[in-house]
Amino acid sequence: MNDAVFAFNRALELLNVSKLLYNNEHYADSINRSYYAVFYAAKALLLKKGIAIKTHSGLIHQFGITYIVNDNFNKNTGKILSRLEEDRIHADYDMSIPITKEKAEEDLYNAKLFIKECEKFL
Repeated sequence: MNDAVFAFNRALELLNVSKLLYNNEHYADSINRSYYAVFYAAKALLLKKGIAIKTHSGLIHQFGITYIVNDNFNKNTGKILSRLEEDRIHADYDMSIPITKEKAEEDLYNAKLFIKECEKFL
């Protein structure tokens, strides 16, 4: 199995984990897994083009250049990647604001949209 296929399969697996966590009221963890689902989907598309990135910010930046600017990836859907990273950081590290069911549901929905858009480019 090539790296791009492995990464995309990991994205699908993490999306399912996010759903399970959401359904069991683990909202912060669901947000974390939603982000990593889109992270691996974006990574899969970059790997498909032979681009390997090691950092989150580098992946987000390169994905924007490679797919949103140069390859007609839906711009609004593409913004989900950076928004979900912000939400994940908040859910993982900022204990001052509670994580809501609604936020976890929104992120899960957005992760599904992002992954569906990625499938068009595989």
